Amino acid sequence: MNSPLIELRLWRWQRYTALLALPLVILHVVLQYFVFGIDTATFDAVSARAKMAAFLALDLMLLATVTTHAFLGLRSVFMDYAKNPASARRTTVLVAVALAGVILYGLAALAAFL
Repeated sequence: MNSPLIELRLWRWQRYTALLALPLVILHVVLQYFVFGIDTATFDAVSARAKMAAFLALDLMLLATVTTHAFLGLRSVFMDYAKNPASARRTTVLVAVALAGVILYGLAALAAFL
C-alpha cells in the first residue's frame, strides 16, 4: 500500500474536490437551464459562450474538479482489492494515467468550441 501520508492527502483531495464540485455543478445547471435555456444549446450558441473567459474558466474548473473527484473515488474502490504494495502502486498509476487521458479528451472537446 502507499504511505499513510499519501493516502491521507488523497483522501483530503477527494473531499476538497467534492466541496468545490458542488457549487460549480449548481452554477453550471443554473446557467444552462435558467439563464441560457436548453433550447439555445446549438453548436454556435455554445461556441459563443465558450469563447467568453468566465464561461471557459467555469468549464475548465468543472472538468478538472469533477473528473479528479471521480477518479479519486474510483481509485479508492480499486484500492480495496489491492492486496500488496505493488498492486497498490499499479492501481494508483493506472488511475492517474486514465485521469490524465480523460482530462486531455475533455480539453480537446472544449477546444472544438473555440
